[in-house]
Amino acid sequence: MARTAALLALIVAALALAQGARLGVQKEITSGVSDSYVPTKYKNTKPLIGVLTQPCHDCPGKSYIAAGYVKWIEMGGGRAVPVRFYSSDSELRRLFNSLNGLVFPGGLTWLWLDSPYVIAARKLFNWALEANNKGDVFPIHGTCLGFQLLHILASNISRNDLLVDTDSVAHPSTLIWTPEAAGSRLFGGLAPDLHDKLADPKFNIALQNHMYGIPPSFYQKFPVLAKWYKPLSTTLDRNGTEYISTMEGIKYPFFGTQWHPEKPPYEFGMEEVPHSLDAIRVSQHLANVFLEAARMSSHKPESKEEELAMEIYDTAPIFSARFEVMDEENYDGPDITYYFDQKDKPPHGPDDDEGEDSGPTRAERAPGSAEQEGEQLSEQEERALHFKFWSTQGGFF
Repeated sequence: MARTAALLALIVAALALAQGARLGVQKEITSGVSDSYVPTKYKNTKPLIGVLTQPCHDCPGKSYIAAGYVKWIEMGGGRAVPVRFYSSDSELRRLFNSLNGLVFPGGLTWLWLDSPYVIAARKLFNWALEANNKGDVFPIHGTCLGFQLLHILASNISRNDLLVDTDSVAHPSTLIWTPEAAGSRLFGGLAPDLHDKLADPKFNIALQNHMYGIPPSFYQKFPVLAKWYKPLSTTLDRNGTEYISTMEGIKYPFFGTQWHPEKPPYEFGMEEVPHSLDAIRVSQHLANVFLEAARMSSHKPESKEEELAMEIYDTAPIFSARFEVMDEENYDGPDITYYFDQKDKPPHGPDDDEGEDSGPTRAERAPGSAEQEGEQLSEQEERALHFKFWSTQGGFF
């Protein structure tokens, strides 16, 4: 009996010691968390990100946005706002004052200096400079065509002088890191395994999909570029031509990828798009960096009603891929597309009617057609136009 009582006493004592140790560890962990981490003080926690629309040719709208960019913004915790490139100056300014960041997307547009598209982008770019100079953070991310646009806006150099031909359509590839990448805002916090995998040809998780690029030597040829941006990576096209594939602003929170971080999670029409977990993680990382900068912007709409009216969600997306024809030589555009406004006249300007991607002018359309007369198109006619447009595109995205 005495032996049993002694044994019970030992068990009770052991349990008490274990409980005390557990509480001590828990207290130590809790104390460490509270002492080591401080919540970030944001200017806003629901960033509104503008996306500059692209001109439409033969498609059911005056301009469009590929839905992958909208979803990529949402991936980082933001909300997308269409910014029509043909908006009035007052409307562009009103939107800018309400936005917390801007995306210049990839697309089909020819970036001539006097084109309506570049003129609108330049206004937004200059207002972003003014805001950042005043201490009001305003980030811009440029993808593919938008990457090239950021260089043109900073340098005022013609696209014909700035860009060279590259064989990089539907080309999953690698990033060749520059020394600046490790300490950059864009890649400084990148997981070490993703840093290695992005450079490893066994993985090829950076999707290139473009016909033009900027050689690294052009940062010496045009010194103004090196004053604005620092290259973080280069890439080789199929013929060995090297071009800058990632950059970020030296003074301003501007980021550019010649490749497409938005496609791996959200675009499935092109077989070459990587959909591995690593590709998704890279996309998430870039969205996080961009949207974290946008949370430091103090811009906001004047009212809740204006805020809701700005967002893209009143526009129904179209399942574009359903009406496309895929072949070995052609990538026909985004899987899902937002179209905006009815055409009031064919697009004009040097960016809209040059190159093989341009659609027929009004005079070239069938006499008496609904579109020529400005009438509302039927669903069947919109689908036919959509099919005709995307089936002629040559991989500019």
